[in-house]
Amino acid sequence: MNWKGNSLYLRLALGAQVLFFAAWGGWLIVSRNTDSPEFYLATEPVDPRDLFSGTYVALNYEISSPRGGRCPRRTRDLGRLFVKLEDKGKKAVTKTGEVPVYEAADCHANPPQEPGWAKAEMIYRFGGPVAMYGIERFYLNENDPRKDARSGSVLAKVKIDRNRNLVLLDLVEKL
Repeated sequence: MNWKGNSLYLRLALGAQVLFFAAWGGWLIVSRNTDSPEFYLATEPVDPRDLFSGTYVALNYEISSPRGGRCPRRTRDLGRLFVKLEDKGKKAVTKTGEVPVYEAADCHANPPQEPGWAKAEMIYRFGGPVAMYGIERFYLNENDPRKDARSGSVLAKVKIDRNRNLVLLDLVEKL
């Protein structure tokens, strides 16, 4: 094979990679654009330091320990679970005013068809079952003043995507 033939294969390989990453980026953007409402979650204090992962705020949520309804209380009930998040009247004050803070109301092994159910993975940690939603870290620019925010002093602005995953949109400081 000559140099010109190799050049054609190289261009095709590079073009395929560009198309793949463009399609992937498009899918990521479209998957967040659901018509589900945005809402706020309360965070709990946790130490956010890790030198190897970059600048981020580590977050723990009140909804990580869902109680009531069919929520698991034993370690044998671990695995995928769906948690109902709803406004139960709890409020928090931010710069934009008072906002409702959603709480875990119920759990179910299969996703009910009604809105407000988020996918979680129940694991055993710190002496009991804990719900992990995939939004436990929020990465920031190195110069962002929120990088020193402590969980508990901020609210997480989230929404539920088409696959029932929670999407962390922003961190909002509580007043």
